[in-house]
Amino acid sequence: MSRERAEGEHTHVVHNGKRNLTIEELALMQPGMDRLMAEVGTRTHRLYFAAQARNWRLAEYFYRSIVKQLRLCATSRPKYADEMNGYLDVDCVPVRDAIKNGDLAAFDNAYQRMIDRANELHGVFGKPWIRWVTPSTAPEEFDFSAGVGEDGTT
Repeated sequence: MSRERAEGEHTHVVHNGKRNLTIEELALMQPGMDRLMAEVGTRTHRLYFAAQARNWRLAEYFYRSIVKQLRLCATSRPKYADEMNGYLDVDCVPVRDAIKNGDLAAFDNAYQRMIDRANELHGVFGKPWIRWVTPSTAPEEFDFSAGVGEDGTT
């Protein structure tokens, strides 16, 4: 254990199949904001190309996974919670609405505003050198047109 425990203080221990771990040890193993945000970037890349293919079901799937990941960021790093929740409520909702309406022009505008605001927030948190851009090509591991009909509906 990394620190001494007062006599009678209780700690929870779990076994991971290899060894016993304390709650403190488990907490140290949790991903940092850098790893969490790298996952957001990958999902955002996929969201964009799903929408460009008018695969609204897939775009919605990636949108929901981004929101879930950002909520995890806010929970695991409370100093970001207020700004993150505001970002989700104000900057991400128009993207969701464009997806639900199957409106590519509205999506493109809302998506760009969402990305611009994310980059502003990097500066707010003292990391102006982090600037996310949408990659110019779609990830090769997905067929973004899967399930899209000839009329552009899913």
